[in-house]
Amino acid sequence: MSDTIPDGMVRLAGGSFIMGSLPNEPRGRDDLEPQGVEVREFFMDATVVTNEQFRAFRKATNYRTEAEGFGWSFVLELYATEEARATTNETVKDATHWLAVRGASWRYPLGPKSGIKSRLNYPAVHISFNDAKAYCKWAGKRLPTETEWEYAARQPHVGLTKAMKPYPWGDEVPSNGSEWRLNVWQGFFPSSDAALDGFGGLAPADAFAPNAAGLYNMLGNVWEWTSTYLAKSSRQRVLRGGSYLDSASGEWNHKVSTSTRMGNTEDSSADNMGFRCVKSARSNVQGRKPQGYVYDNVKKKRLPPGAGDPLKDGGKGVEELVQAIAAEKGAEGLQAWMDKHGLGTEVMTAAEAQRKRELAKEKREAMMQQYVREAIEAESFEDLSDERAKEEVQKEEL
Repeated sequence: MSDTIPDGMVRLAGGSFIMGSLPNEPRGRDDLEPQGVEVREFFMDATVVTNEQFRAFRKATNYRTEAEGFGWSFVLELYATEEARATTNETVKDATHWLAVRGASWRYPLGPKSGIKSRLNYPAVHISFNDAKAYCKWAGKRLPTETEWEYAARQPHVGLTKAMKPYPWGDEVPSNGSEWRLNVWQGFFPSSDAALDGFGGLAPADAFAPNAAGLYNMLGNVWEWTSTYLAKSSRQRVLRGGSYLDSASGEWNHKVSTSTRMGNTEDSSADNMGFRCVKSARSNVQGRKPQGYVYDNVKKKRLPPGAGDPLKDGGKGVEELVQAIAAEKGAEGLQAWMDKHGLGTEVMTAAEAQRKRELAKEKREAMMQQYVREAIEAESFEDLSDERAKEEVQKEEL
């Protein structure tokens, strides 16, 4: 019997997909190489946690966020209140658009004299990783792993045989004429926000159309905390999705796509950082642990499975890809898939492959015997057809 879907959440069936940056795209320091991974069934909040939801948590527990404890948090200068701009002298080196505003918190997101009364359906911001974890525990949920988050964001373009897409809706750039599908920066950062997407600064948590799974604003608006460490040796946690001060083209700050990621310390907070919760399905509590992303300090330079000819790509990931297609579509289906993608590989049974190798070996031996006969009959080494023989042997070995 399957689990009942909790209120405000959507079900995501488990499966395998290619996680990481798109093939042949320039990659930054923290970007992930494409890799095949597995995900178990789970539930995810349809939106990030809102001010109204976080307020309920506060009333029930009297929890104080780390920003409230520290007495300050980061606010973008353009949207900070007049009082915040007038009384704040601290900025971030090399990022002076960030003001370290005293009194800024989830209740006062833009600094003193701001509030959330008219923004209850907006994302709760100035939330650290530790704050998000505390909320999830109270709600009987947890933070998503980075793998789960990307699997959810990429819907419906998931699966080992499906092409990777930069956006939930496909390959089209975020703006559709005059209609934007996500909240990112338009204008000249950080002094001018044209708000062509309809929002200056943050947007409501359910703004814009959801993706195929029913999830809102997986890209843009606010960065979302995950439970994953940025690297094996790092103490930073991964945030995904980008925010309202990132851009569609990468002109300003991060280029927003389904693979966008960054790391930050667990106590960090700002007016563009929020979170959403997930919950494991009961059917996934036991059983084999799925293969999540293998984080490695040394980045592999191999193309993702299926990006090139499997005989040239090699590797366990490619073997699994071919096996998955063969199991689903059979030998003829696998051959058709390879032909469609121009992979140039002939699909055959194990017996056929063995016979082909034997014939190739026999042909190579015959060629070498002919080469020896030529050497015996030659009057000098200059008469040997060395290059021709090498070329023929190499041609047969391909």
